[in-house]
Amino acid sequence: MPLPPTARPYDRNGSPAPSPEYTGQPAPQIQHWDCAHGDFHAANLTQGATLLDWEGWGLAPRGYDLAMLYTYAQLAPATAAHIRREFAPLLDSAAGGTALRVVCAELLQSASRGDHPELTPRLRALVGRC
Repeated sequence: MPLPPTARPYDRNGSPAPSPEYTGQPAPQIQHWDCAHGDFHAANLTQGATLLDWEGWGLAPRGYDLAMLYTYAQLAPATAAHIRREFAPLLDSAAGGTALRVVCAELLQSASRGDHPELTPRLRALVGRC
């Protein structure tokens, strides 16, 4: 769902994305916003493909959920490669690159507080490719 044509920095909770501090890149300008789950990763999917944990849903940059799934999959390279192949049109688009930078910044910020520190090197490498 496009918002007004003026690009604006991501502000899921009323503040800019933590991009500069955690990625060394300026906060991305979000052109397109879509409805998103907000925490889309394997731990929130059941075997029957039911999606759990909806308290963070709302508007997010286009491709945010897919970027979240892909970034968490970095610890399982074959799975990450499969996601990348299947969803290349979105992940390789400008919107996909923006979503990846936003998600990487958020997860790097979270890792700095002790959450999933094993992801940090892979997230830094991914930011370098976005």
